[in-house]
Amino acid sequence: MNNYSSFSHTFTGAFHVKNKIICQDYSMSYNCLKYSFIAVADGHGSPQYIRTDRGAKLAVESASECIEEFMDLLDGAEMLLNVEKKRRKLFSMLWRNIVSLWYDKVANDYIKNPFTENELKNIPEELSDYRQYYKDGNFLLAYGTTLLFFVISREFAFGIQIGDGKCVIVADDGSAYSPIPDDPMCNGNFTSSMCQEDANNASRFCYFEKNSIPPAVFIGTDGVDKSCWNDEQLYDLYRELAIKFAENGFEETDKYLENFLPEISENGVGDDISCAGILNISALKKCIEELKNSAEEETVHDRYDVILNAEDIKGFMSILIEDTISSWDEPDIYAISLFVYDDEDNPCKPTVILGYNTESEYKKNIKFADSKQEARWNYVFWLQNNELSFGTDDTAKIVRQWILSCGYPYDEEADSSESEKYEMIKKAFTELLSDIVHDLHSSGFILRTFGKEIPVLIHNLDYNKEIAELNMLANCSDSIRDFVKFCKETM
Repeated sequence: MNNYSSFSHTFTGAFHVKNKIICQDYSMSYNCLKYSFIAVADGHGSPQYIRTDRGAKLAVESASECIEEFMDLLDGAEMLLNVEKKRRKLFSMLWRNIVSLWYDKVANDYIKNPFTENELKNIPEELSDYRQYYKDGNFLLAYGTTLLFFVISREFAFGIQIGDGKCVIVADDGSAYSPIPDDPMCNGNFTSSMCQEDANNASRFCYFEKNSIPPAVFIGTDGVDKSCWNDEQLYDLYRELAIKFAENGFEETDKYLENFLPEISENGVGDDISCAGILNISALKKCIEELKNSAEEETVHDRYDVILNAEDIKGFMSILIEDTISSWDEPDIYAISLFVYDDEDNPCKPTVILGYNTESEYKKNIKFADSKQEARWNYVFWLQNNELSFGTDDTAKIVRQWILSCGYPYDEEADSSESEKYEMIKKAFTELLSDIVHDLHSSGFILRTFGKEIPVLIHNLDYNKEIAELNMLANCSDSIRDFVKFCKETM
């Protein structure tokens, strides 16, 4: 495949580095005589998936081995893929073979290396049911992972995927789009997986005939696309990379990615990052003007200069909050805090700090409070651990752009004396947090993570009727009852 070059990179996410979590992504790329191949896999982040990093590696290896056999099988019979019914059957056969080989590799890995006491001990107490599940001889779940790969030959190209992540085509007219349909089962931290019972029927695919093979294909795990606001911004990112490859050549741009991709993780959700691509450099050079014209139309030079509606910022904040909460391993957390304040006392700079308190911290501070209820619910007596801050540093730009996109007045120099003028900003920001908290409960995330419902409190240092009603609506759970009672008694 002289016309095509391929690359793949995997980096441990900024959040994983900070919390000493092993990289759970894996990627691969190569070019051979008949085709070019790229693949990425993303192991599941929840702590019950104790061998998910191995699962990701084995998934990519399984895809590579099965693709080699598949391409040999098709040699001289490529016309079969031009008939949709036959194409679907062939891709279904290929996918079943990949899943079957992955099962075999996982089983062999488990037989050679049974779960250790250390691995089982690392499963948090609230998920302790999984320890017994694994002790009973079940092992597939522990290796859960997504998989996305793409193949380009002289006669055709195709991609197949299970779970989240994105495949993006950059076409010769400068357009960019995702050719593989989204999975309706992927929502927040939920994703389809190689380890699910019906994995044989859970893949999606795309196909390109010879005359429509694109000059550039990029695939990435969700650490890439979740660090962008929406699909359009993701397309802009890959279009810009295609331009760099055309202008600077393959080797220089590939080296550039070694610094650029970790920056995406650090400035985004902090997840592991895997990105791979297949590129026809000569074809990209021929359409460089179309690529640049499209890039200019999309105004990609500032990743925050986009229209952000409530769903955009809510989705981004939800990902950060869920990922942060999932990393906690303290066994006695009884409440989560979303402490809201105005950064620099500017009502145009709403900020929220995510933290939690524990039963042990509560008991330690009873002697300093006027009552047990005050020690339990007044933030003054909490750990005040800043696990995540949204509205300062890089995320301040995000909040600012959301405010402007909503049409609210904004003043970089406003102060607390003008709070009434900017009341609608505070109201909208609080509503965003309320929706996020409601989703944390209604999706089952809190129950799955902690093994029980615990309150997620939206508050400042005033405990009144307004705060009580806000949290009743947001939490929609009996777990909020004691906090509401405390607010009413404090009024």
